[in-house]
Amino acid sequence: MEFHHFEMKDKDYINSFFGEHHYQQCDCSFNTLFLWQHAYSTMWAVEDNILFVRAGRGDMAYFMPPFEGKGASFVHGLEIIRKHLEDMGKPFRLMGASPWVVEQIKQLCPGKYEFEEDRDDFEYIYKTSDLIRLPGKKFRMKKNHLNGFLRTYPDYVYEPITHENMEEVKQASAEWFKRHGDIEDEEYSIGLCFDNWDALGVKGAVIRIYGKIEAFTIGDKMNDQVAHIHFEKANPEIRGLYQAINRDFILHEFADTEFVNREEDLGVPGLRQAKMEYNPDHFAEKYNVVLAGTLGK
Repeated sequence: MEFHHFEMKDKDYINSFFGEHHYQQCDCSFNTLFLWQHAYSTMWAVEDNILFVRAGRGDMAYFMPPFEGKGASFVHGLEIIRKHLEDMGKPFRLMGASPWVVEQIKQLCPGKYEFEEDRDDFEYIYKTSDLIRLPGKKFRMKKNHLNGFLRTYPDYVYEPITHENMEEVKQASAEWFKRHGDIEDEEYSIGLCFDNWDALGVKGAVIRIYGKIEAFTIGDKMNDQVAHIHFEKANPEIRGLYQAINRDFILHEFADTEFVNREEDLGVPGLRQAKMEYNPDHFAEKYNVVLAGTLGK
């Protein structure tokens, strides 16, 4: 297979392989794969009308499940991956397999593969209406934070990201990363997003307090049903600011969707707690897939 880096010219072609299903996983979209290819060494290839996405370095190389185009064979895609990794001297490993993919493999290839839940990679899917309204007792703490912010900063300004304020947003992003330590991969991805803003078709917003940008966020629609928040940064010393930017952005840009994907927690305890406190409706579950008899080896 001939693998390629993700480039903007390939966006429509690659997304055409994701258009067969209403995926809720954010990595089943060109924008995510493009923005994070540097961090995960992600590349793509197409063979026999099947999209292959390979990632990882060295012995940690893996594939996402094959994305077959119309008339293509999913099982054939699995065999191509197996042969490719075998030729590289690497073990067979799929990551990011959804429950639907797992069931397909079990039905089409009985006994050939084993499966392992990857809870740290589960993506959090929320009801759009919940994130806008914060209804009921289960959102009381979040609603209290938001109300505290609204009382303290009644004159705050919500503002879409445009070409007119882009340089100021870039500076606010650089200052955030300077204050919060070196998160090089994420800072690089945000920079790539700013540099390809129109071509990616993303939307963004900021909150200003006394004229200064204290929070910004960037997202898009994965499909008509699901919005995806790529990045969200705020001054953690301002109570309720994260709740405000989250609510306002979804209300202004994605109120017509059913769900919002706010990505995984990576197994970070504090991040998991924060995401669970928003009461996800469900998860985009993910599983690792290996050859039968090799799990844990």
